[in-house]
Amino acid sequence: MINLKDLYELQKELDDYILENKKKKIDEKELLTDTILALHVEVSELANATRIFKHWSNKGPMERDEILEEYVDVLHFFLSVGNQLGFKHKEIEDAFFKKRQININRVKEGY
Repeated sequence: MINLKDLYELQKELDDYILENKKKKIDEKELLTDTILALHVEVSELANATRIFKHWSNKGPMERDEILEEYVDVLHFFLSVGNQLGFKHKEIEDAFFKKRQININRVKEGY
């Protein structure tokens, strides 16, 4: 079974491969900015694929496999941002469970 650590490592390999084969060099700040923008674009593409917000349209969502592909695109860029910020899988897991508990407490308290 694949875990968060594996996903981060696989994404780092892909990102390194892309950068090695790019025609132009890009500095770290520009790379992070571009990656965050790409993440935003992919989230928008995911929303567009579901069409859930398009109350004015009668057209339904894309096929499930197309929506899944958009979701995975989001995951790729999300992992890239985490790698570029230097987050390690263990600290992400710890922060996830800490924030999860905060969110559970908020629901219980009527936040």
